[in-house]
Amino acid sequence: MRALIVDDDIAVSRMLVRCLSLWGWLADEVSRVSVALESFELGDYDLLISDVDLPDGDGISLSSALMTAKPSLRIVIISGNPENMGRAREAGLVSFLRKPFSLDELRVLIDSKCAEKS
Repeated sequence: MRALIVDDDIAVSRMLVRCLSLWGWLADEVSRVSVALESFELGDYDLLISDVDLPDGDGISLSSALMTAKPSLRIVIISGNPENMGRAREAGLVSFLRKPFSLDELRVLIDSKCAEKS
């Protein structure tokens, strides 16, 4: 299973890569929407974990575009801004974690996303 992590906070993205690796995932990290789109074209990802507020765009728009391109893609939106939860839900993205979140919360959410897409 492959995951793409999109977050401009290097500490968060590296922590996510380490955790996902321990949980059996191959994870790539990028910090910009433009690079995420390029990576998605080259990689066969099963999971996207994306922050909302990114330097060159919006993780909600990115997620919607990638979900259209690959309907089986599992998506988890993360953000420190609680207003982004409503925006994500309006876009049909219901898996949302508010920063800071626990690794247990993330694991449960990923496991539930994997179970529902199986």
